[in-house]
Amino acid sequence: MRYSMFSWFGYFMPFAERIQCIKDAGFEEVMISWEDECEPYALKKEKFPDIVRNMGLGITNIHAPFIGYNDIWEKTLKENEALLKTFVSFVSDCHRFDIPAVVVHTCDLDLGEHRWENGLAFFSELAEAGEKYGVDIAVENVSRQYLLKGLLDHIKTPHFGMCYDSSHDFMLPCGRGRILRAYGDRIKALHISDNDLHIDRHWIPGEGQIPFDEVLPEIAKLDLGYISYEVLANDAWKEKTPQEFCNRVRQWGLAKEILEA
Repeated sequence: MRYSMFSWFGYFMPFAERIQCIKDAGFEEVMISWEDECEPYALKKEKFPDIVRNMGLGITNIHAPFIGYNDIWEKTLKENEALLKTFVSFVSDCHRFDIPAVVVHTCDLDLGEHRWENGLAFFSELAEAGEKYGVDIAVENVSRQYLLKGLLDHIKTPHFGMCYDSSHDFMLPCGRGRILRAYGDRIKALHISDNDLHIDRHWIPGEGQIPFDEVLPEIAKLDLGYISYEVLANDAWKEKTPQEFCNRVRQWGLAKEILEA
């Protein structure tokens, strides 16, 4: 079983120092937010892979920036030509840096008037890029899960699938594990974290109300060989060190009990 953690977990510190904390906590891999880091610790995203690998860690996937997701559905493919080119560049970056997958969203929270055909056309083109470059496109279950379900039902290419996010899933009454059970065989990425069943907290598993004793057995059935955490330190954790935070994530006993049984 490989363990991975997202490179941004709520503490403002240089990228390399965050990765060192993840490594020192016992993780084997990291997930990377694929956008330049700004002041006071500015760093170009193209520097990230070497920093991670020079510390002896693998890269599970990259996460595309939060740009223009509503446009995917609200505008035509022709109108989104520049946006599609940007997203295809992320897929190309994965190929260039030998990273197996890119995580993208379906839409933003405030999606306006839209057409299903717009989104299907956009993601079909992105799926073709995934096949061209041999990179998995992992579409995350955010709000409006029906959009993701529709994409998974219509786009059957080998490199197109889902990023399952437990916090997103369990803050939606229509979620609560249903999409995991129905589309688990399409998982290309995992974002495991906890919440209070109301707000997208991204707490450390065990700190909220998500029934992981039910979720993890479903993940274990898939035999993915890894578990990856997208967690954020809350105010209480920020009074402690980032190393303590990373250590606590890695030491979550239920994952070892169920996934390594």
